[in-house]
Amino acid sequence: MPDDIAIDRLDPADIELVGPLWRQLMDHVAALPGALVPVRPSDESWELERREMLATLAGEAFVLVAWRRDEVVGYAYVCVEGPDPVWYTGDKHAVLAALCVDARERGDGVGTALMDAVDEELDRLGIEDVEIGVDQGNRVAARLYERRGYRPDFHIYYGTPGRRPWACLRREAEDRAAGRGRFAAPAWPAHDATPDGERPPRGFAPSPPSGHEEPR
Repeated sequence: MPDDIAIDRLDPADIELVGPLWRQLMDHVAALPGALVPVRPSDESWELERREMLATLAGEAFVLVAWRRDEVVGYAYVCVEGPDPVWYTGDKHAVLAALCVDARERGDGVGTALMDAVDEELDRLGIEDVEIGVDQGNRVAARLYERRGYRPDFHIYYGTPGRRPWACLRREAEDRAAGRGRFAAPAWPAHDATPDGERPPRGFAPSPPSGHEEPR
């Protein structure tokens, strides 16, 4: 683990601490090469994810948060389920529901540190079986898990009944036509204006804070 990274459990009352990282993850997934199924707008997605996280955290699920000094730079969200009816798991098995690392911190060992902490917690709980979903095209995540001994074994197919065009693509097209969701015009805060008061040009991205690398 990097010397300046600390990891602890998230108190459900502090769940909003990880909201920005979830939104980053959704933007990252939406931009993956070869992605087929559209991703929800980040804010809408977070509201649904937040609700699900709070429901599961009332049970055996847990979230481990990585801190660099006083800043949250990553988290792992793990659900605990009973025995799988098909796969030969133990009486309980874990699902790594999300592993999110700040874009500025990727490649610096935060994801590995979180996975090490997840391993320790699952060992403490006596859970030996873990299921992880990886988006198609997310080779960086796949390599991380494969280095830790995980292998792909199951595919999820998406579609719409009756061989009709995918409903998700229709919804995305409606959002694009209406300029909403991921296609809404950005609401530029005052501090993002250029010195002459104009909005930044399309594609402008502020420089990352000093001391951080560019997103990977």
